[in-house]
Amino acid sequence: MPEIKIKDYKAGSTVVIQNAPNPGLFYIVRKGVLAIDTEHRLNDKVLSRFEAGDSFGLVSALTGHHFLVTIYAATEAQVAEIPIAMIGSYLKAQSDLAVKMLRLYSRELRTIQLHLSKLDNPEDRNITPDVLYNLSHKYIEWQKPHYAARALHAYIAWAEKNEGVYLDMAKTLWQEVEKDHRPVQFLAKATPVPADTMIFSEGEMGREIFVVISGSVKLMRIVRGEEFIIDVLGAGELFGEMAFIENAPRMGSAVTTQDSQIIRILPEQLVSNVGEGVLQKIFENMARRIWFSHQRLIIFKITDPLVRMYAFLYNLVRNQNMRMRDKSGQDRSYKFDITLTELKTMCGIVRLKDTTESSFITNTNFIVEPGSITIKSRKKLEDQIAYYRAKSGQIIAETK
Repeated sequence: MPEIKIKDYKAGSTVVIQNAPNPGLFYIVRKGVLAIDTEHRLNDKVLSRFEAGDSFGLVSALTGHHFLVTIYAATEAQVAEIPIAMIGSYLKAQSDLAVKMLRLYSRELRTIQLHLSKLDNPEDRNITPDVLYNLSHKYIEWQKPHYAARALHAYIAWAEKNEGVYLDMAKTLWQEVEKDHRPVQFLAKATPVPADTMIFSEGEMGREIFVVISGSVKLMRIVRGEEFIIDVLGAGELFGEMAFIENAPRMGSAVTTQDSQIIRILPEQLVSNVGEGVLQKIFENMARRIWFSHQRLIIFKITDPLVRMYAFLYNLVRNQNMRMRDKSGQDRSYKFDITLTELKTMCGIVRLKDTTESSFITNTNFIVEPGSITIKSRKKLEDQIAYYRAKSGQIIAETK
């Protein structure tokens, strides 16, 4: 029968080691300070140390992967080791801890995603909803007036209470796009949301959390005037949870990519209104997204754009296997509802040579369609990655 264990550590002693297998535990710091040694040096406390009440190990325990970092005791410390099978029941009985953990992992995910979009600077975290007015012009430029209407509607509601600097101009522009506004009236249960509906905009205030029941949602933000895709989420996945961190503007926009069913949850309802199984799934999804974002950090170091795209697709495959709990290792096909343009932006590729794009499109292992990319064989993709890795001499994301 699994049980919780309490362990004491002397200053300087190692708690977990990078690349070591997780024995199925997540950890909570009871006393002292733990330091984090990682190759990814980011400007955020959450990725440099853990203090009393903080937790770690969830990603490796729930995804079945090795520890991403080495953690050691910076001071004398005491750590609780909790079997992952107990996470639902353990956190259900301790709602304050569940919310604290969600805030911690949300903040880590936010930090990595900002780093991926090359916006991991203090000034990028201090924006106000005034940015919504400027974003609305970009949405109009993209010929997405319904996005602009969403941003302006949210901005005007905020600016009227907070003396927004663009309030008068926003009201004028609103008159031009009001007819394009597509408000979603969320119900107490799953709500149908049509494709290409903006659920919230980057820069918008809001503390609601959303769960995808069916369909898919794209999370994106505007970087240097272009769309940067943060993630594409499917059924059972959570988004908008960054609101748990603090009462701050949304770091990205959420847009449905197909007709979807979405549930809206208020922060105070998250733990009290869901069962142990749902709570377990929420943390599993969060762990998988953190793992996938870490993999993107590795992929972004690849200089060969073709290798980068192949590696990214392979990690999409691995991500889907984790989502479906598929550990069979059987070779099969995978279809992803992303365009080639979206794939390039998710890989951080601004321009691609015609010859490189042609090599990708003519790859017989892929079916590239206007709204999707299908990988015929996982095994062939693994072989192609191994070939290009040997050819280029570059290190790519792990393939096991």
